[in-house]
Amino acid sequence: MIHRRVHPHLDVEGCFGCKVSGLSIAASATPSRRGGSRAATINQKDKKLEKDLDAYKRLRTEGLQPKAIDGSAEVEKRAEYAWQVETGLGIK
Repeated sequence: MIHRRVHPHLDVEGCFGCKVSGLSIAASATPSRRGGSRAATINQKDKKLEKDLDAYKRLRTEGLQPKAIDGSAEVEKRAEYAWQVETGLGIK
C-alpha cells in the first residue's frame, strides 16, 4: 500500500487516507456477499435463543423446570399445566 509508505503509522491528523485505512464493514451489512448469509443465519439464531432464554428465566422464576432452554418460549406460550412445562409433552 503506497499510503503506508508516506504515513507508516497511519495516524496523521486530517489525512483522509489514514482515516479510511481503519474502516471495516461487517459481514451482516452485506448479506448477498460470501459470509453475509452465514451472519444473517447466526443473527436469526441469536434472536430465537434470546427469546428462549427470557422465557426460560421467567419459567424458572415461577418455580418450573423446563426440559431444555431451546424451545422454552414455545413451551411457555402453549403449556397449560406445570407438568407440560417440565416434560414438554402434551403441548398443543
